[in-house]
Amino acid sequence: MLGFVNAGLMTFRQSVNVMLGSEIGTTITAQLVAFEIGLLYWPLIAIGFFGSMFSKNEKVDLVSKILFSLGLIFLGMDFIKTTARPLGDNPIFVDMINEFGSNPIIGILIGAAIAGITQSSSATTSLVIALGMGDVIRLDAGIAMVLGANIGTCFLEIVAAIGATSPAKRTALAQTMINVGGVGVFLPFLGPFSEMVVLTSPDLPRQIANAHTIFNVMVSFLLIPFVGLLVRFCERVIPDKEGERIGQHYFDEQMLHMPQVALREAEREMHRTADITLAMIQLGRTALLEHDVETANKVLVLEDEVDDSCRSTERFIDLIREEELGQEDTVWRLKLLAILTDIERVGDLSNNIAEFAIDRLTNGVRFSSTGIKELERMFVLVEETYSTAIVALKTRNREMARAAVILEDQVDALERELKANHIERMRDGVCMPEADGLFVETLRNLERISDHADNIALDVIMDN
Repeated sequence: MLGFVNAGLMTFRQSVNVMLGSEIGTTITAQLVAFEIGLLYWPLIAIGFFGSMFSKNEKVDLVSKILFSLGLIFLGMDFIKTTARPLGDNPIFVDMINEFGSNPIIGILIGAAIAGITQSSSATTSLVIALGMGDVIRLDAGIAMVLGANIGTCFLEIVAAIGATSPAKRTALAQTMINVGGVGVFLPFLGPFSEMVVLTSPDLPRQIANAHTIFNVMVSFLLIPFVGLLVRFCERVIPDKEGERIGQHYFDEQMLHMPQVALREAEREMHRTADITLAMIQLGRTALLEHDVETANKVLVLEDEVDDSCRSTERFIDLIREEELGQEDTVWRLKLLAILTDIERVGDLSNNIAEFAIDRLTNGVRFSSTGIKELERMFVLVEETYSTAIVALKTRNREMARAAVILEDQVDALERELKANHIERMRDGVCMPEADGLFVETLRNLERISDHADNIALDVIMDN
C-alpha cells in the first residue's frame, strides 16, 4: 500500500480506509492455520505440486500453487507443534513464556520483535497458534504476543517510508498510530477480553485465532468515525514539501511484493511514456513545418522525460520475479522490455526531427510549398500508424495491431514516392540545395518511427 501512495496511485486518505480493511483481511490467515487437519497437508502438497508441474492451463496452475502453499503452511505448523511439545515438558520454559500473560507488556514486546524480524504479523500469529497446538502457551500470553505482532509490522512501514513522498510517510505514520493505538486501547481490558474469547471456542488455537480476528475487526470499526481526524493530524505532522514530485512513475518498488500488480503498473507507465512520444511526433511536425523553435525545445525536454521513464521502467521490470508470474505474464514481461526499446527509439527519432527544425530555422533553410505538403502527408500517416499501434498495445487488440502493420506498409510506399518527388524537384531547381539533407533525413526518421510502430503491433499480434 505504501508503494501505491508513493507512486501517486492512491491518496493518503484512501490508503487509511484501505488500511482498516486490510487489518480485517489479515485475520483470514490466522483462522486458516487454526484448523487441525491431521496429515491432510500431504495430499494438498502432492496435488499442488503435480498440478503445477504438469498442467498447461494457467488457472489450474494458479490453483495448484495455492493448494501447494496451503499444504506447506500446515506442514510448517505441524513441525512447530511437534517440536514445541517437548518444550511443554520444560517447566522453566513454560513459566517463562506464560509470564507474558501475567505481564502482557513483555508479551507484546516479544510479539512485536518477532513480527519485526519476520516482517509479517501473520507469520507471528501462526507461530503463536502453533505453540497453542503444542499446549506450550496459555491464552492470555498468546493474546499478548498477537497484539504485539500488530505493532511489529509497523517497523517495515517506517523503514520503507524513509526517502518516500510526504503522503507515503503519512501512511506509515497512520499505520503505526492505528496499530499502537489499538493495542493501547485493549491493554487495560486484556483480562475481560481473554474471558470473552474463551467463550468463542473450546479449542486453544481457535481461541487465539478468534482473539486476533476480534481485535482487528473491533479496532477497524472503532476507528472508522475518526478517519478524517487521523488524516488531518498526519497531514499537520508531515506537511507537503515544496516542489515535491508525487507519482513520477506509476510504479514503486514496494509493489514488487505483488509481481502481477507490479507488471500491470509497469505497463501503465509504459503506456504513459508512449503517449508522450506520440505528442513529441506531433510537436515535431509543428516545429519543423511552422518554424516554431519554442515547440522544438519542448520536444527536447520531453525526450529527457522519456529516457528517464524508459530506463526506470526497464529496471523495475527486471526486478519483477519471473518465477512468481504465470506463463502468459512471463512472456508478456519479456515483450514489454522489447516494446520499451521501441518507444524509447521513437522518442530519440522525434528528438532528431526537433533538432532538424532548429537547424532549419538557424540556417534559414526553406522547403518548397510542395515539399511542405508532402512532409505533412508523411507526418499524418506516421502519426496514424504509431497511434494505432499504441491503442492496440493498450487494449491488446490484434485487429487494431494488424491495421497498424498495414499502415506501416503504406508509410514505406509513401517514403519511396516522396523521395522520388524530392529528387525531381531538386533536379528542376525548385528546392534549395540546403533543404536536401533535412528533407531526406526527416523522411528517414519518420519511416523508422513507423518501423517501431510495426514492431509494437507485431508483439501484440503474437501475444499469447
